Amino acid sequence: MKAVRLLTILVVFFQSILLMAVEIPAWFFKLVFETRSKHGLVTDNTYIESLYRTILEVSEKFDVDHVLIISLISVESEFRNVVGLHGELGLMQIKPETARFVCRIFGLKEPEDGWARLLWDHKLNVEMGTLYLKYQLERFSGNILKALEAYNGGNSRSSYAVKVLDRYKELMNYSLADSGR
Repeated sequence: MKAVRLLTILVVFFQSILLMAVEIPAWFFKLVFETRSKHGLVTDNTYIESLYRTILEVSEKFDVDHVLIISLISVESEFRNVVGLHGELGLMQIKPETARFVCRIFGLKEPEDGWARLLWDHKLNVEMGTLYLKYQLERFSGNILKALEAYNGGNSRSSYAVKVLDRYKELMNYSLADSGR
């Protein structure tokens, strides 16, 4: 039992080191900085690094493409911690009832201090939003367009999904160029 615990600690430790060693791609830095700046928001390197690492960590943990997560955030909130017209919160525009649903289906505990954290805690927001996206992807057998339509659920869900997919294609090109492929 002690060996399993020690192995788990070592795996988590090395994963943390790998995430800290990840270089923030120039395209991501520019995208977040410029998008937030056009709304008058001050954005420092620490926030961008933390957001990128969070997205990578959640992407790996739940097996959802990090570029798709970034694309969704870009369209949903333009990297701002905002409140939507229908009570959606934060970067991925998650409603508290959606977060509760996600916790229920994935067997997670709800935060003790409540769902208002979705607005300002980008780590919680990205995790809940990504799990909801994962749920929709599984529900529609990996069909990204259908999953994005269901993620949004509003009257303009089809045009929304196309907008996210267009952003995804654009950012995928930047991501591939950065990786030298």
